[in-house]
Amino acid sequence: MKKQILIILVAVTALLGACTDPDEFLDVKPTGTLIPQTVEDFDKLMESPSTSYTTWYNMTYMDPDTWMPDKNYNDLWMNKWKRQYEWADDHLTADENDSDWANRFVMIHVYNLVIDEVDAAPLGKRTEADRKRVKGEAYAQRAFDFFILINEYAAHISSSTMDEPGVPMPLTIDLAAQLPRSTVGEVYAQILSDLDQAEIYLADAPIYNEKANFRPGKAAMKALHALANLYAGNFEDAKKYSNEALDLYDFVYDFTTISNITEGVAWSGLDMYDFDYSTDAKSVLWNRYHRWVYYDPAQLYHPDLVALFDQSNDQRFILFSSNQTYYGDDVSPNFVYARYYAESQAGITVPNLILVNAEAKARTGDGPGAMEALNKLLVKRLNNFTPLVHTDAATTLQTVKNERRKELMATGNNLIDLKRYHAYGESIPTFTRTLPDGQVFTLEPGSSKYIVPIAQKIKSFNPNL
Repeated sequence: MKKQILIILVAVTALLGACTDPDEFLDVKPTGTLIPQTVEDFDKLMESPSTSYTTWYNMTYMDPDTWMPDKNYNDLWMNKWKRQYEWADDHLTADENDSDWANRFVMIHVYNLVIDEVDAAPLGKRTEADRKRVKGEAYAQRAFDFFILINEYAAHISSSTMDEPGVPMPLTIDLAAQLPRSTVGEVYAQILSDLDQAEIYLADAPIYNEKANFRPGKAAMKALHALANLYAGNFEDAKKYSNEALDLYDFVYDFTTISNITEGVAWSGLDMYDFDYSTDAKSVLWNRYHRWVYYDPAQLYHPDLVALFDQSNDQRFILFSSNQTYYGDDVSPNFVYARYYAESQAGITVPNLILVNAEAKARTGDGPGAMEALNKLLVKRLNNFTPLVHTDAATTLQTVKNERRKELMATGNNLIDLKRYHAYGESIPTFTRTLPDGQVFTLEPGSSKYIVPIAQKIKSFNPNL
């Protein structure tokens, strides 16, 4: 059966559970212009920025570093946000859709289409080198989406969770299949296998995709290899791949040279336009945006996170925090994350890669190397910066963890970091939240509440989940 691109596009509806019979989609007869025929067609298919749409958005209010005083909680106009903030057993009602799940699985079907068919396709206006590159990108993109899904919807990988349910893992095009959840271990094995394949096919690819950073180059592929190995506890491999990625590409914006358009007013935006939008930002190796537009509902820093910042010198705090919401509401003594019409990244940025490199070095006994890596980032973040010096292993590792919290604020990464630290056997706090009506909710170490529940609507159409 020819894989029809129209099926891929309407599969969003199937994956959201809006259709009771997946076979309906197999009966669709698209016009010829919708069927990819050549390598050129497959290359264009991979050009869609929808690749990067809404990544683990469900975790926005689950993150313990997100703070909601009573007024802000009451101002949340979507009940699912309140349920996320409450770490509820179900975030969505029986008839609500989960765009995180749908967006990622639809794109996985696209990548499966490319992997299955690009080898036999005539070139069109492309070359054999393009055929290899397109197939390598499809392997890499599939690995990234499985990586995102497994970290959102499953327990963190460890020796005790390898056989726990992960996520479904379609590797060929079959929209009628009702796949069960592959195990956490199986999904991670597939991620690393796909990245190994991608490395072969992308051997001659560009280092960095400057015009479309939602498509991976060699540096991005190696960076994901580093991140996946770090999460899996393969720290030597994480160090190896992060070193290789940084040797290829290491651009970081110097925040000490950036100002707010109106000094002291974070909501005025930045005087460096290309930094604001991640599809253009040069420090984004591989775009998967977490969220864009933070002005409403306002997302506040947890007081414990605020206490980590050098508020006088840390440009991350100076540029992106405010005591007022975009609409002028005073949140003092708290601070709101002030990003107006800008994206935050759940994808791979060079700063995140540097932090992966620093953590991998700290966890493999190279404390001085970890501090050297951090210094390369922090010299571009702090005014009046004094380089950090390694003293002991525990202090260096905690310093790396603290910098991850500050650098990756409002990206969803902190929730996953807490989940994986616990999986490594490290201590993490118990978090509590008290609602305006006095209800108290608790997030304990190792709790299943760190995992985004699969939507009832999705499960109702696939009993194997």
